[in-house]
Amino acid sequence: MRKKVLVPLLLIMILISCGIFYWYYLAPPATFPDQEEIKAILSGPNNRVGIAEIQDTIFLDDKHVYIPFITKEEDHGISFWEWKKHEWQLSSFSTGSMPQIWKMDSDDPSSYYIIWNFHPENNLEYLTFFLIKERGFSVTEGKHHYDPGIQMDYRAEAGKKSYGYTSIPSEWQNYMAAENKLMEERKPNGLFADFFPPAQYYFGWQATSADGSTEYPSYPNLNGFGSGGSSTEHLRFLNDNDIFIR
Repeated sequence: MRKKVLVPLLLIMILISCGIFYWYYLAPPATFPDQEEIKAILSGPNNRVGIAEIQDTIFLDDKHVYIPFITKEEDHGISFWEWKKHEWQLSSFSTGSMPQIWKMDSDDPSSYYIIWNFHPENNLEYLTFFLIKERGFSVTEGKHHYDPGIQMDYRAEAGKKSYGYTSIPSEWQNYMAAENKLMEERKPNGLFADFFPPAQYYFGWQATSADGSTEYPSYPNLNGFGSGGSSTEHLRFLNDNDIFIR
């Protein structure tokens, strides 16, 4: 008798669990919020951004959306939205205009996008992005390793709009995948493995204005502030002496 009750009950619990899992993680995204809803969330008590204009709604895939905006103080900002746990969530935002890289899937470099939104008064002609790894030498478990320096770059036109985005080039994706695999293999075994983090490469950028200047864009206020988002990373601004090969 007891078995006759337990088996159906177990099946019901499994079906409910599967349904919850599907609803939270596998169900297709709902319609994205309209601009008034986006404004309300960014302007709300948790974020306190005075929004003057939502500039665009850019789907990078069906679950990741990039929203550039202008504040009432004329700052040009960027915000990242994700479909998570069956709702559209504000992942992070920044009122600074500096380029950021959005790692939609941190384990998959093909999902990385570089995002920016500069004030038009900076009059930019194009942006140059860099992937750089400093050369180095290390000894791990008696093995000597020399790492040559790496510099990869590519150019993105600024265009007529203040905002833009670009995916990571396939050459960068291949390099990062190979580098991550190599560093994982070099990680020593045992309790002290975490004390030997993998060698790091980093991302940088330069901006070239219409007059040919590559100085840091200064109009009107590029300091800004941001919130949340462990999946985003600011790119380093690079001076000419930070670049190995021109």
